[in-house]
Amino acid sequence: MDLSLENWKQKVSYQSGLLALSCTLAALLLVGMKYVTQPIIEVRIQEDQNALLEEILNGQPFSNQVFAEGQAFSIEGNEYHYFIVRDSKGNIISYVIKGEQEGYSGKIQFLVGVNLAQQISGVRIISHTETPGLGDKIERAKSDWVLSFNGRSLSNTQGWKVTKDGGEFDQFSGATITPRAVVKGVHNALKGLRLEIDNE
Repeated sequence: MDLSLENWKQKVSYQSGLLALSCTLAALLLVGMKYVTQPIIEVRIQEDQNALLEEILNGQPFSNQVFAEGQAFSIEGNEYHYFIVRDSKGNIISYVIKGEQEGYSGKIQFLVGVNLAQQISGVRIISHTETPGLGDKIERAKSDWVLSFNGRSLSNTQGWKVTKDGGEFDQFSGATITPRAVVKGVHNALKGLRLEIDNE
């Protein structure tokens, strides 16, 4: 009986040790994969935002490396960065804001182009994990919805909400949370930029 108990204890110890070793190896593998893939993901995001830059500026020519240097600000716990766009003479001609807002199934990253009158020249989504066929209509390739921000400003738009909430922006059938998040994020981006410019 004692031998059986001892064997059982040895088996449990062996299995526990094997499980612990497996968990450790799995954790190390995950950390290693993140270490390897994170720089690749960052490069892809930078490529995407550079490709979208011309769209949100409506093809306006510029001379500087826009995303090389930015200023950060926070609103409602979310961090935003704004960047200055300059012409060939070094004059400021526009601003670009990069932000993110929690959507239905994760963070929605976006860019906002803003002219000197603080009107939106364009909004584009950099990345998101929203539901295909529903929330992904925030993408320009999937619908024209994101164009509804063009020409908007804090002074000419009062209802920075979706129509379901009494605002001026359409929502998607079956996916209100996603457009609600983008509208809120873009509104906060404009508010933050105005404060930053006023304090310069």
